[in-house]
Amino acid sequence: MPMPASTFTIAVGSWAEMQPEACSSDGLAAERAFLPPEADFRYAGACGHMEYPCRFQNVSTTTQDIIPHRVFAPVSFRDVCQETLLQLIPACLSAAHSILGTHPFSRLDVLIVPANFPSLGMASPHLIFLSQSTLTGSSHLCGTRLCHEIAHAWFGLAIGARDWTEEWLSEGFATHLEDVFWAEAQQLAPQEAQEQQELRACLRWHRLRDEVLNSAEELQVLRPNRENTGHVSDSGASVVKHGLNPEKTFMQVHYLKGYFLLRFLAKRFGDETYFSFLRKFVHRFHGQLILSQDFLQMLLENVPEEKRLELSVENIFQEWLESSGLPKPLQRERQAGAECGLVRQVSTEVTKWIRTNQRPRKRKRRENKEVFAKLLPDQLVLLLERLLEQKTLHPQTLQSLQQTYRLPEQDAEVRHRWCELIVKHRYTKAYGQVERFLRGDQAMGTYLYGELMVSEDARQQQLARKCFELTKEQMDRASAQVVAEMLF
Repeated sequence: MPMPASTFTIAVGSWAEMQPEACSSDGLAAERAFLPPEADFRYAGACGHMEYPCRFQNVSTTTQDIIPHRVFAPVSFRDVCQETLLQLIPACLSAAHSILGTHPFSRLDVLIVPANFPSLGMASPHLIFLSQSTLTGSSHLCGTRLCHEIAHAWFGLAIGARDWTEEWLSEGFATHLEDVFWAEAQQLAPQEAQEQQELRACLRWHRLRDEVLNSAEELQVLRPNRENTGHVSDSGASVVKHGLNPEKTFMQVHYLKGYFLLRFLAKRFGDETYFSFLRKFVHRFHGQLILSQDFLQMLLENVPEEKRLELSVENIFQEWLESSGLPKPLQRERQAGAECGLVRQVSTEVTKWIRTNQRPRKRKRRENKEVFAKLLPDQLVLLLERLLEQKTLHPQTLQSLQQTYRLPEQDAEVRHRWCELIVKHRYTKAYGQVERFLRGDQAMGTYLYGELMVSEDARQQQLARKCFELTKEQMDRASAQVVAEMLF
């Protein structure tokens, strides 16, 4: 398959190789045993791309729900990869196939990358990088991130953005689909899947709202070139707007606004109509580069007129893709919508913790004892975010919080929020946990360095400089430069 050069990736190193039991024979020979003979491929006369052996045109590949896969990891991660990751991959691949159909690529290797890798994951043809940070705690973070990267096989790789300024066409789709794939992989009942997706929508709403408040307006626009999107110079070159702006690297607006736009469209047209269309879209545009209007025009042409109402490509551009701030339809939805049950449960738990924090500390312990509910990882993230809004949490409250939820053993998303609480309330007994996070979860640590430095607390600033000195030679160069500017 012809691919943009930017998607070409090679990994060089020494890792332990792990395969599912069905793939126990040597290396690539095992993969080929799963693949149909080359003669079975038809060249894609019915497809819109240039000729290559296309999996979308072959019966034996269109029905293959789980493609051959392997995992490569440091020896120290062998056990957790075999117990968790190798069990997740088939379920996530099968879930993706059930939603989108034919896998664009014939096989998949998953590589666990070192702590200094600058993101939680990255997808390339046949190869997914996953951060070590996804393997800690429960399987939730690993599963959702794996689903996100698998979604890029369709959106970002098999279908790419003709103008990379429109990166929402890759990241927005992958963010939306990760929830759908993960619910299917877990085989959740429809009501339970909806509850979990509403909870994740709540978390993303808070992140988008915070990002909009704390970033330049020009960086919040998903289609900044407007009618000039996709235009190239006489030499054939195209310019990615804000492509050299270092702030943009740390922004999630193209993930989040893109996700909320697709979620809005799926709810507007109904999941059955929307995902049926998405399969048609993938079949029509795989192997090609697209612009936003290619997706939106085909969508509006394929849904019943009564569901379109006043929707048009132009007003979607105006409200979602070409304006800064929070899209008006999203604001109306958040104002009108009632909290889901999982969010209400978190609100109840937050009230208990506030009550616990307000009680006189001289009372006997048994009089202070609250009974706290067991929470899902995403609920824990929301709980800690809500508690970050409190002006003061006493050390006893923080200690009880840590013990109740065994926070040092949770996944990296939960531990990141916990470290924020430690820093905000100067909980010195837990500074060692902040140090471990900054050294072991470097893909997520940049924000914490900033929090340590703005606190104007000498001990916290010393902690930040100590961690940087211990890791700067191994850190990703771009991340190291950003952190150095914060510290010095």
